[in-house]
Amino acid sequence: MIPPVRHASLLLITGLAACGSGGPPQIPDAEGRQVVAISLLRWPMAGGNPVLYRFPTLQTARWEARGATPALKRVVGADIDQRQAFALDSKDGVVALDLESGRSRPFLTDIAVADAGPDGAIYAVARDRTLTSVSGRLPTAYPGKLPAIPVALIGTGTDQVYALVAGDSGLVIIRQGQAPRREEFPVTGMVHTRWGDLLAAASGDEVELFEPTATHSRRTLDIGGKPAALAFSPSGHRLYAVAEGDEEVQRFDRYSLGRLGTIEIPAPAIDLRPDPLGRFLLVRPAQGDSVWVLDVVTSEFLGSFNTTWRGDLPTLAAGRWLLVREGADVVSYDLFDAEFAQSGRIRGGAADLWQVLDWAPRSEAGTIAEPDSAAPQATSGSRAVVFVQISSSQNPAWAEELANKMKSQGLPASVIRPKKQDEFYRVVLGPYPSREAADSAGTRLGQPYFLYLPEAR
Repeated sequence: MIPPVRHASLLLITGLAACGSGGPPQIPDAEGRQVVAISLLRWPMAGGNPVLYRFPTLQTARWEARGATPALKRVVGADIDQRQAFALDSKDGVVALDLESGRSRPFLTDIAVADAGPDGAIYAVARDRTLTSVSGRLPTAYPGKLPAIPVALIGTGTDQVYALVAGDSGLVIIRQGQAPRREEFPVTGMVHTRWGDLLAAASGDEVELFEPTATHSRRTLDIGGKPAALAFSPSGHRLYAVAEGDEEVQRFDRYSLGRLGTIEIPAPAIDLRPDPLGRFLLVRPAQGDSVWVLDVVTSEFLGSFNTTWRGDLPTLAAGRWLLVREGADVVSYDLFDAEFAQSGRIRGGAADLWQVLDWAPRSEAGTIAEPDSAAPQATSGSRAVVFVQISSSQNPAWAEELANKMKSQGLPASVIRPKKQDEFYRVVLGPYPSREAADSAGTRLGQPYFLYLPEAR
């Protein structure tokens, strides 16, 4: 690892994670620290028994695979609600691993392309160009056939799916009850929001944006040069962009397309990979094998790590641990440590495939994701905090009941009690270190919310 930039203590983040693949469920322990259910799954590339590791040490977890998987091509995704993880094998079949029992089984056969949607549903195109989705273990066939075998699929959490095929009209929109239709939209280097409601791609010297369900569905964005790398924030509210030859990452508001600022990087970049919880951004330099880590909250370049860049790694776990291949090993670094201390190493792991799971066996204790965080309260000294408010009531019993129900679902819920008689009991999630982090959490709830800043009342 190249010595990282020394910096002040990182602002603490308490990322929300509802069910599914949006991030690890987080609840405060007795000391207010965020405890997450998270683990690292090792898929043997050449075939064999999967292995599960615990955070932060990357020691083997108390879990055992019951049966070997075949040789594999890549990880497909996971449906945490169904306690299943999926990978594509070398003979074009999707393998399902039951996380509770440790047993694996053939899931889909004769598959050309398979991907996971934002809700854990699996989308697969067979060799005959037919599309099937599997949600809650129930398969659903889509009518008709695709015009060609796609290179990727994008699920939206609805019955609408996007397939990316070669050609000028490379975007194919598939929906139940409708024939597949093609759209003229560049697919090379295309990125999308988590729920697929907005797509972005380089088109000449501009970024072209396509919002399929909007009345005015197409817009363009000038970033001052030919786009070399694009990525959306996990909430979909921000677009990150790097222009070819530039040494900065630009941030734009997804709605107004207004420029929100920049983060300087050491040299030009060709790829971006956001932290699923929205705090960090991984940057792939145009030259050399390394990954740069940016803090998008403080707009800081934090450091550089020597590693190869593949589909599974580098990645971030629980908004804290950076996972990279380092020689023949897989290594985790603690981004909340001032020196980015190494927290774990799996020797000989670089040749296999890796998947961070927002799940851990019942036999494993929760992992503390924020060792220094304070319990949620209305004020936090001089540091501003933001809450996601779910409801307010003058009935304390009702507020506590709602908060307890949300805690049982793995959410960081609490009740802020009134200081005056005419005020309300507020059921909130958090606290979060910024409006952006809180808004990112709120948008993943799927219900009304608003931001609450105690200091700004």
